[in-house]
Amino acid sequence: MRTASIKLVTLLGLTVIATTPRCAPQASLLDDVALVSASIETDPVSSVDDAADDPAVWVHPVDLQSSLIVGTDKQFGLEVYGLDGKLRQRVAAGLTNNVDIRTLPSPWAEGSALLAASNRTANTISLFIMSPTGELNWLSESEVRTGLDEVYGLCLFKNTDGIQAFINDKDGRYQQWGFDFASSDHPEQEFEQSVSALRIRGTLLREFRVTSQPEGCAADDENERLFVGVEAEGVFTLDANAREPAVLAQLAAVDGANLAADVEGMDVFTVGDAGYLVVSSQGNNTFALFDRHAPYSYAGSFALTDDAVLNIDGVSDTDGITASSQIRTPQFPEGLIVVQDGANTMPSAPQNFKLVSWQVIADALGL
Repeated sequence: MRTASIKLVTLLGLTVIATTPRCAPQASLLDDVALVSASIETDPVSSVDDAADDPAVWVHPVDLQSSLIVGTDKQFGLEVYGLDGKLRQRVAAGLTNNVDIRTLPSPWAEGSALLAASNRTANTISLFIMSPTGELNWLSESEVRTGLDEVYGLCLFKNTDGIQAFINDKDGRYQQWGFDFASSDHPEQEFEQSVSALRIRGTLLREFRVTSQPEGCAADDENERLFVGVEAEGVFTLDANAREPAVLAQLAAVDGANLAADVEGMDVFTVGDAGYLVVSSQGNNTFALFDRHAPYSYAGSFALTDDAVLNIDGVSDTDGITASSQIRTPQFPEGLIVVQDGANTMPSAPQNFKLVSWQVIADALGL
């Protein structure tokens, strides 16, 4: 017979008793909120206080188990972790806030990827290349100067025009940038040499504005949709194609239940042609799911609670999140969600990131 641990959970303004079986992973259901636990947590970031913020997943081209998590340390740069949560690499790139990733097309080697991060050091977009072997390289000579006053959130988008970045300012301004790849020796030619010779130039494609402070955003490349979070208002969507007008439509409003301010990180989790937009509802420490396609129906929420067996604490005050259905490993057979934890408590340590099996979430919510 399995023993159980008892804990008090405050959720949506209610205090309930959650019985947690002493096995992992666990899940129960409170109304539309699935109570689940993380399978893995990363080493703490190196900086203390408010430091960790946003993660991205790099998928290894051959061995999925060798895939990596890249997270921002807002006081240092980027930190790279294995799927076991162990720190692999640190890159001192400055005051990075949000990070995102897209695979690079030919002639790049399979598995190569471009990462971009919003960087408050000089209000730039910082660019990085991940090698096919999992080595992260900062392109320090390719900083894209935005002209914004206080860069904040960022996400990438990829279509037939190439890889693009959306970046916002705390005052509500949004920019969309395209990237041109060139050799430093022959700027007019596409890059075909080593990373050390690479220069990337940014071109401002489009600007628009939201009505109050934004941060998180996510692009659905296949459907050319951009999802943006306005912290006190909710989630909005618009056409991600820079050639189209930037007409925002509200997807979901802050209502204190499904979404409680602040609306923070978000990402798209694909399930074949379908899938979900996953949103951090920071005000009630939950994560809301909406259908990937219009009319973007609400599909339920989950929260992360302590796992006494694995000694992994639950999650609160989440900023950034990322999702990947490409990671298919024994521990994550249907993909994973990675979330920042605002208070790392088992044991007490600087902030870190938690890795959650999508299978556990989907089973708990009946998706």
